[in-house]
Amino acid sequence: MCGFAGFVTSGDQLYQNAQRLNILTKMSEQLSLRGPDDEQLFDSERLSIVFRRLSIIDVAGGKQPIWNKQQTIFVVCNGEIYNYKELRSQLDSKYDFCSHSDAEVVLHLYTECGIKALQQLNGMFALAIWDTQRQELVLARDRLGIKPLYYCQVGSQLIFGSTLTSLLVHPDAPNKPQWQDKTNLSASTSYVKGIKRLPGGHYLTCNLEQGTVDVNCYWELSNYFVTQSEQDHHSPQDYITEYRELFADSVKKQLMSDVPVGAFLSGGLDSSAIVAAASQYKKDLHCFTMVSDFSLEVGDVQIARDLCDYLNLPFHPVWFDPEKILENINFSLEKFEYFIWLVDAPVFYIELMLKHELHRYAKTLIPDLKVILLGQGSDEFAGGYSTPEDFPQSNWNSFSSNLTQSEQTLSQIKKPTSLKDGSYLFDFWGEESISLPSECTAFQREMSRRILMLQQYNLWHEDRSSSGQGIEARVPFLDHRLVEYLAAIPPSMQQTLFWDKKIIREMARQWLPDNLAYRKKSYGMEPLGWHRIKYKMLVAIFDKFQEKYQALSGFDNFQLIKSNLQPWFAEASVNDKQGIATTNKLLDAMVMMVFKNLCLNRCSSVSIGDFKERSPLQELHSFDCVS
Repeated sequence: MCGFAGFVTSGDQLYQNAQRLNILTKMSEQLSLRGPDDEQLFDSERLSIVFRRLSIIDVAGGKQPIWNKQQTIFVVCNGEIYNYKELRSQLDSKYDFCSHSDAEVVLHLYTECGIKALQQLNGMFALAIWDTQRQELVLARDRLGIKPLYYCQVGSQLIFGSTLTSLLVHPDAPNKPQWQDKTNLSASTSYVKGIKRLPGGHYLTCNLEQGTVDVNCYWELSNYFVTQSEQDHHSPQDYITEYRELFADSVKKQLMSDVPVGAFLSGGLDSSAIVAAASQYKKDLHCFTMVSDFSLEVGDVQIARDLCDYLNLPFHPVWFDPEKILENINFSLEKFEYFIWLVDAPVFYIELMLKHELHRYAKTLIPDLKVILLGQGSDEFAGGYSTPEDFPQSNWNSFSSNLTQSEQTLSQIKKPTSLKDGSYLFDFWGEESISLPSECTAFQREMSRRILMLQQYNLWHEDRSSSGQGIEARVPFLDHRLVEYLAAIPPSMQQTLFWDKKIIREMARQWLPDNLAYRKKSYGMEPLGWHRIKYKMLVAIFDKFQEKYQALSGFDNFQLIKSNLQPWFAEASVNDKQGIATTNKLLDAMVMMVFKNLCLNRCSSVSIGDFKERSPLQELHSFDCVS
C-alpha cells in the first residue's frame, strides 16, 4: 500500500519550480495515510511526481522512484508484484539491480519487453513509468483494478494520482461533482466531471513530443471464456484439484512480506480457506474477527475461534456493539467528513467504517503490522451468489434464467449490437461497453459485470478502509490466474462446479473439515443493526451539520435539499420502513453536500489526522457473557 501523484505537461510549463513543489506537497499530504513511511519528490521541467511509501518489501532499500543505471527511466509502483522473484531470476544476468524491491523488477522488465511487461506481472498494482529519452509517461493498473489510479487532462497537462483527493488539490484539476455517476456506474467513473479512473486491465501512454494521450486495454476476462461447442476432457475433480493448486500458490505468494501479516477471519468459507491455507506457510498469522451479538448467535465467532485453535494461530475477537460503536469511536461531524474524504466519493458505507475500525484495532495491537489478507473475490467468479439459501427450491438453470431476467429488468445489459466478428457488444451500467462472444452464458456475462462491481464497490472500499490505517489489504482469491481459470470452465461444467460454489467448497476440504467447507453463508450483522447505527449517527451529527452546511455558499442547486433537511430529520427513525428510508435519504443528501464542499474547497475542509490515535475497541474472549 503506497500512493503516488503528479502532473506532466506537453506544452509550456505553467508553474515555476517553487510552485510545482508546493503543488506536490499538497498532493503528498492527501496520500500521507497510504504511505506513512517515506516521501520522495521528483520535479523536472516536464514531469513532477511524489511517491508516498508503505514499506513492506526491502524496507531499507526499496525507496521509489527507482531509476535504471543510465538514469533514463524510472518506476513508481503502488501495490505488490507477487512473482517478482521468478521474474528477477530471468533478468539478473542482464541488469544491475540496486535493491531487492519488487518495483525494480518492473523497471527492468519494461526495459526488456516494453508494454508487454504488464502481461507477465502477477500482482495488484498501479504504476507509473517515466522514460526521459522518449519523453513518455506510462500509467498502468492491475487486471482486476485492485489498486486505484485516477487521471484527467487539462489543456496540455495530464494530472494523475492514487486518490481522487490527490488530484483535487491541484489548482487546475476539475472539481465539479458529477452526480449521475452515483447511478450510471462504470469502471472509469470518479464522481467529478473531467476526472476518470483508469479501468483495471488498462494502461495510459502520454507522449510529450507527440502531444498524445492514449488509453489501451491489455487484459479482458472475456478472452478466457469458452463456449459449449469446445471440447473438454477434464473431469470435475480435475478442475477442483488444479484450482486448489493455484489457490495454494496464490496464498503463499501473497504472504510475501518483510513485516508482520494478519488476516480478517469472519468464520465464513472464504476467509477460513485463506487462513487455513496460509497456516501451512506462516505460523504466526494473527487473525482478527468482528464480534457482535448477531455473529455470536449465528456461530461465526465460534467457528473462527475453533479454526484458530485447530491451526494454532493467534485469535483476536474484537467486540462491536451496534448500540455503542459510535460512542466508542467518538463519532462526530468531523469524522463523518473524514470518511467521505477517505472513500473518495459521495457515498458512506457503515461496512467501510467498521472495517476501518477493525484495521485500526489490528494496528493498535501490532504496530508493525502492515498487511491483511481478505476473502474478497471468491463469490463473484465461483458462483457464490447462486447459493440455495439465496434461491430456495432452485437449481443452476433457474439461477441462470434469473440472471438473464435481472439483466433485462435493470437495463444493465441493453440491446446488444452485433459485431463483424460474430460477437456482441453489451452495455453494462448504461456506459461501460464490453465485447463478449455471442455464445456467452448468463453466468459468463455475470462474471464480466462483477468485475465492474468489484472495482466500483468491494475492492474500492477495502482499499480505502485499510489505507486509512497504513495497512495493505491483499485478496488471494483475485490472483488473475484463479479468475482466468474459473472463466475458462466450460458451460457444460458450470452447474456442477459453480452451483452453491462447489469448486471452492471442495477445494477447501484440503484444509477445512466438511462441516465448515459446506457451512451455509451468513452475514456479520443483522440488517436492523446497520439501520440503528445509521440513525444514531444521524442524531449525533445533524445539528452541527445543519449549522455548518446551511451557511455555506456554493450550494445554490441544493436549495430544495436544504429546505427538506429538518422535515426529513423529524421523519427519520428505525421504527418502520418509511422512517428507515428517510434516514437513508437524509444521510445520502448530507454525504452529497460534504462531498461537494470537499471538491469546492479542494480538500482544505477535512482533517485527516483524527483516526491516528489508538483504537478504543477491546477483545471479547468470554463469549458466554454476551446475551
